[in-house]
Parts: sequence; structure tokens; C-alpha cells
Amino acid sequence: MSETPSTVAELVRDAIVDSFTRLVVNAAVIAITDDPEAVHQARVATRRMRSDLRTFGDWLDEERATELRGELRWLGGELGAVRDLDVLRDRLRGHAAALPAPDAEVAEPVIRRLDADRSAALRELVTGLGDARYDVLVQDLESAARQPPCTSAAYDAPATSVAPAVQHRWRKLRHAVDQLGDRPADEALHHVRIRAKRCRYAAEACIPAVGKPAKRFAKAVEEVQEVLGEQHDAVVASAWLAKTALECSPAEAYAVGMLAEVERAASESARAAFPPAWKEARRPRLRKWL
Repeated sequence: MSETPSTVAELVRDAIVDSFTRLVVNAAVIAITDDPEAVHQARVATRRMRSDLRTFGDWLDEERATELRGELRWLGGELGAVRDLDVLRDRLRGHAAALPAPDAEVAEPVIRRLDADRSAALRELVTGLGDARYDVLVQDLESAARQPPCTSAAYDAPATSVAPAVQHRWRKLRHAVDQLGDRPADEALHHVRIRAKRCRYAAEACIPAVGKPAKRFAKAVEEVQEVLGEQHDAVVASAWLAKTALECSPAEAYAVGMLAEVERAASESARAAFPPAWKEARRPRLRKWL
């Protein structure tokens, strides 16, 4: 890999190689172990590749890039089905541990209901990783890592010329935030979170060419993403608890109610942390390189 890519083509190649390596290494671990971190890392790899293929879209063969994104979306969905359950289960267990001992003891069997769902999702994921569809995707990604699906312009354009692509992502994020009211709906905040993640990934893809300015900007946007990620996770957990409470005994329902209150407080705390995080991310000095 190039330490400092000089062209867009080199930047694309290095980005694909990094994520492709991350994917295949962790997919191999998933196939033989029950490792939540491997699922997480493989999912991040698929998300980053999809994002990079969009960020560098002006310099890529549209048909090949679209095809790769579609297959990565499929794989990301398989990984996400397991990862989302891992996040929910770990979150609830952590919060349950902070309850009074009797309530924590009652809550644990309720949370264990997620284990069966997780096991089923993992079986489907492992089956998918053993399918010919995954093998073809790996072959296509390996080919893209060796020879990126770039147009001829990518070999002439300096690597720093991708900055406007980040500006485009930033404008979409800023527009989404501008549409928020005084008390935005959970769905609206989740939309902003998605925009922030895409903007962050785009900026991080430029770090090898741009350096610290892109890194500082990405870090500030990441904070927005993290705050809204916490808010979204609390909303998801609250919805699961509300659904599960209908199937619980009175003692279990009481413990579930305590957990629901913890999640409500977590959601409100994240909402309160969003404005200062956004204020920092939108400082003009962070975007001088764009």
C-alpha cells in the first residue's frame, strides 16, 4: 500500500484492501467461533466498503461499483442481524447489573430470551458465509483490491481532489439537522445519525491523502454519530422491553419496567448531548480543507 496515495486510484485501492482484509479475517473467525467482536468488525468492514464506493463514485465504473455495493448490502444485513442482537443483549445486561440484586436476578431470564434469537441469526450468518454467493463476493472484492474499478480519470486526479465528495456528505448531514424541530422524532434523529456516519466514513477515507484536518473533522462528526447511536440504541431497547413485558410474569414485568426507565433516561441524556456535539462538529475551522 502507498503510505501517502498520490492519485484517487491509489486512495481507492488502499481503502478497499484495508476493508477487504478486515472482512475476510473476521469472517473466518465467525465461521469457527462465537465471537461478537468478529461480527462487529466484519460488519464495519462491509459498511466502510459500501461507503467508500459511494464516496469515490465519480472515479469508479458505475456498474461495477453498484454491483459490489448491492452484494455488500446483502452481507451487511446478515451480519447486522447478529450484531444488533449482540448490542441489545449486552446493553440490557449491563443495565440490569445496576439494578437492585433481586430485580437484576429476575431480569436475567428475560434478557436470556435474546440468546435464542441470536443463535438463530448466527446460524443463518454462518450458512451465508458458506454459500457460493459469499465466495463470489470475496472473489470480486479481491479482484477490486488488486485492480480497483476506477475510470481513467482516477489515475490522473490527485488524491486530495476527493475532498468535494466529503463536502457533499457534509451538506446532506447539515440539511438533515436543519430539518429537526425543537423536539425531533426518534426517526429523524436516526436519519441524522446515518448521515453523520456516512460523512465520517467519507472523511476517514480521505485521511491518508489529507492528514490531520480530515482526521479532526471525522472525529468531531463521529461524536455526533456516537451520541445519536446511544439515543437510537435506547429507543430500540425500549421497544423490545415494551413488547417483552406483555409476555412476562408480574415480577418480571416490574424488572422490565425498571429497565425501561433506565432506557428512557439514557435516551433523554443522549438528546441533551446532541446540540453541543453538533455545535462542535459544525465549527468552520474543521472544514477549511474541504
